[in-house]
Amino acid sequence: MHIFDDYKSAEKFLKKTSFAENNGRSKNSTWCIIPAGGSGKRFKSNIPKQYTNLNGITLLERSVASLLKFPDRASLACIILIVSREDKYCEFLKFARSSCDLNNGVPIIALRCGGSTRGESVYSGVKFLKNIASVNDWVVVHDAVRPFVSQVALERLWDIGSEEPDGAILATPVSDTLKQGLVDKEHNGPTSVYIKKTENRENYWLAQTPQMFKLELLLDVFQGQTFSFTDEASAVESLGKKPRLIQGERKNIKITTPDDMEIAENWQLKEDGVKTRHTMRIGQGFDVHKFSDEGKFVILGGVKIQHSAGLLGHSDADVLIHAICDAILGAAGLGDIGEWFPDNESKYKGIDSRKILKKIVSAIKTRGLVVHQIDATVICEEPRITPHKEKMKEILTAETNCSYVNIKATTTERLGSIGRKEGIAAMASVSLLCM
Repeated sequence: MHIFDDYKSAEKFLKKTSFAENNGRSKNSTWCIIPAGGSGKRFKSNIPKQYTNLNGITLLERSVASLLKFPDRASLACIILIVSREDKYCEFLKFARSSCDLNNGVPIIALRCGGSTRGESVYSGVKFLKNIASVNDWVVVHDAVRPFVSQVALERLWDIGSEEPDGAILATPVSDTLKQGLVDKEHNGPTSVYIKKTENRENYWLAQTPQMFKLELLLDVFQGQTFSFTDEASAVESLGKKPRLIQGERKNIKITTPDDMEIAENWQLKEDGVKTRHTMRIGQGFDVHKFSDEGKFVILGGVKIQHSAGLLGHSDADVLIHAICDAILGAAGLGDIGEWFPDNESKYKGIDSRKILKKIVSAIKTRGLVVHQIDATVICEEPRITPHKEKMKEILTAETNCSYVNIKATTTERLGSIGRKEGIAAMASVSLLCM
């Protein structure tokens, strides 16, 4: 996934792909917009709800993955996430470090141009498409926190909806008895709501997403700067249009409150075949750095240790922290430290490895993972490690918020490059908990 702060950079990127030119595709393409700039106040979480973990994968990632189930005949051109200008979480998504190799190379991009309302965010996406898509292309809008839309529902939406000039949406008929409430404003104290009347539920449906419309129709909608709607169909209706209702599924819920999340967790656990909510993940890491001819100290576990030579490395060469970082990334399924902090990028030259560790711990936290236990071994002939182990544990505990940190030291009995005092190696095992 590529992340952009402006339209021009994103346009330049997409114009290099065959999707923008419809090479080898049908006449019209389908562009997906996911407004993901909300703060989720009703969700009562420290992070935006779209980045909340659901069994190890964020809601947003699951929602994106669901759109990749659209049938090939829909000709998906791109999935566009509209995130807030202050968003600091999208770069930690699993697909944020891959170019576009999901579902036959459908690009996934994020635009930091989200507004204060859903309408403003969708408008930002539509305005971006104005310069790169055909007015006859389809635009599909999907909630960032609606992760359970099925392939069957998407195929039904496309096959029926693509024939509708006014667009179409997934929806389900109301099955519960529908009451209109009357708020009692005359009394002080807690607000009371009474039944005003019972509605005939026969003609009522609950709107879901995805919702699909021609780009030209959405451009007409936004000419009136319509930002107050709660879904795109409502805005289209304001033009006198009649989008079609396509039978959806009750499991395609929007996760808005903590109660919704509990329902989603139970559903996902059932689908994954997991019997416990708090699953554990295990990772292992290894690193080695050779001594340099310069330097008078080494840094291990964040502790500066006096020595006759330093260690060579693009960063501060803290071999212990690097091994732990790789173990954490491995347990989280997030690649390795070289992918996150390439040694050919100047901005990481001489970086304090504790900063690397902090960023990685922050990345897994957005995925609902926490470091549960660290067991690491430093392998060298010199310097002596034992006098510094407690300080290392103290630093690592503080940086990872992990109470179970163990540091060991050993030699290779003078065997191999480490035995010849050519460098220092470290290996680590880490367990993470899915919270």
